[in-house]
Amino acid sequence: MSGVIYYSLFLVMGVLYADMIFKNKSIYFKIWSGGIIGSIALMFGIIPLAALLGFTKSAHVCLGIIYTSVYFFMRKTPGLRLEKPNTGAAVSTAAVTAVICVLCFNHIMMPTEGGIAAGQSTYGDLAMHMGFVTSIAEQKTFPPCYNLLSGTRLCYPFLFDSLSSSLYLFGTNLRTAILYPSFVFAFLTVSGFYFLAKKLLKNKNSAVLAVILFFLGGGFGFAYFFEGAKANGFNFLRMFTEYYHTPTNYNELNIRWVNAICDMLVPQRTTMAGWCVLFLALWLLCDCLEEKRTSRYVLLGVIAGSMPMIHTHSFLALGIMSAVCFFMFLPGCGDRRSYIKNWCIYGVIAIGMSAGQLMFWTFRQSVGNGQFLRLSAGWVNKNDPPVWFWLKNWGLIAVFVIPAFVSANGFVKKFCVGGAVIFILANLIIFQPNEYDNNKLLFVSYMLAVILVSGYWAEIYTCLRNTGGTRLLAAIVIFVSVLSGTLSIVREYISGGDYKTFSDSDIEFAEFVKNNTDPHAVFASGNEHLNPVCVLAGRSVYAGSELYVYYHGFEGEMYKRYGELKELYEGGSPEETARKCKIDYIMVGESEREQYDINPEAFEGLDRIYDKDGIELYRIKY
Repeated sequence: MSGVIYYSLFLVMGVLYADMIFKNKSIYFKIWSGGIIGSIALMFGIIPLAALLGFTKSAHVCLGIIYTSVYFFMRKTPGLRLEKPNTGAAVSTAAVTAVICVLCFNHIMMPTEGGIAAGQSTYGDLAMHMGFVTSIAEQKTFPPCYNLLSGTRLCYPFLFDSLSSSLYLFGTNLRTAILYPSFVFAFLTVSGFYFLAKKLLKNKNSAVLAVILFFLGGGFGFAYFFEGAKANGFNFLRMFTEYYHTPTNYNELNIRWVNAICDMLVPQRTTMAGWCVLFLALWLLCDCLEEKRTSRYVLLGVIAGSMPMIHTHSFLALGIMSAVCFFMFLPGCGDRRSYIKNWCIYGVIAIGMSAGQLMFWTFRQSVGNGQFLRLSAGWVNKNDPPVWFWLKNWGLIAVFVIPAFVSANGFVKKFCVGGAVIFILANLIIFQPNEYDNNKLLFVSYMLAVILVSGYWAEIYTCLRNTGGTRLLAAIVIFVSVLSGTLSIVREYISGGDYKTFSDSDIEFAEFVKNNTDPHAVFASGNEHLNPVCVLAGRSVYAGSELYVYYHGFEGEMYKRYGELKELYEGGSPEETARKCKIDYIMVGESEREQYDINPEAFEGLDRIYDKDGIELYRIKY
């Protein structure tokens, strides 16, 4: 549990830092902002020390000493101010956080008979993140290596996974190392959306409504299932049993707008971390525009500068929002010189901190790679008229977003223009190999749309609250808005533990690999994404699953290596091919036997160091 204690120290210290920065805010605000500050201090702060000392316990101890020493050098008497919490805010944020945590608990390395399992949404992505967590901690190389393609630099935003690696490094078991930060970030993300909505709407109840609509929301997808149920009741029930047949994720019906919890937060760890930090950054951006304090621009620059390798899409969204806000608020800024000076401070800090990350990691992988930055026509919509596509996917939010924008006050209207710009760009340009991942940008537009509509509905309700039937109408509107999302969440909960990922034999084999091979050894294996060598043992494979490697922009190198692996497994001299490719071990298990027509005679003279439960491991002698 020393890893949990170590991270908890950063969280507690983060709250104390937040107390110095946000002197007049409540304890609840300081816990939220401090949790993010402490997490960023660990994720981003370890970079320079790990570059010098490796991703080691020594580097982490040094970071902890520096982090606490700076506070005690700057400290003032804590002024944690208690205030009576808003009941609706407390209940809604706690309930939504609990839903996310429950889904994480039964979707992440869920113990099951004969091994461990995942849920529907984590069956695909989770293995990749587990592999990053274990490889960073096991190999201790910094910058970290991409263990799915040996000899390649890890350019995928990895800082949230490295946070779990920090816990794992200190002896925390892998499941807890992933779950504990996920629980913390679930709370921070939900709280952050509430505080952002409250900042923009200036109304606690409207912010509570926004929380409900955003995290539980979905479009009109439920209508397809109710319509189908008229002919056959199974058409409705199958959403609870079949793989990705839900009212928020059903490709055959062009339902592509997923529920935020089921398909963004639980399976996509970097998205959870990105939104968590983005909400604080957007709150600070609002505060900068309202209060015009230079210190806020400095803090915003620091937060923004840490974001590229936490979540690149959130960093890009913040950049677009900031650029649009600069020009939208410039005409009425009053003291134009001070306004521009503060924005320059923000820009210099943000660019100064992010430039190294972008050039060393992001641009290195994307610039000149044809899989990135290409034109599109309407994101993933291929069949429906654009208006109908967004109506059925966004539901009532799409119906009301334009009148909500028109009726909003001047500040909110100017601020939300950035969301419209992001929406347009994400429908015209694909920013990464997987076109579907543009939803990581589109969701920022959706967040602002939900906040706008929540404020608008609250105003309508206030005007009509003395009219008969208003409460019933409001309940129906909210019910329709969250029905698809709620049904999807129920389906996701039911799926927890249904998809077996690793057997006890796989786990035992991974332990053998960890204990008997060099952390930097390279393994030949099949391209099954559930690979115990790279996922559980944290070792590098010569060429990993196409599910990940292709969409990370390594198409050419991946297929070249697949050809070499085919030669290794099916040819007459696996040892010769392995030496040519600088491979140290060859794994032969169920996946490899299914994928390749293996020549067993060619392996007879090799040094077999493991042979159990159908898994063999051969060591290459150099």
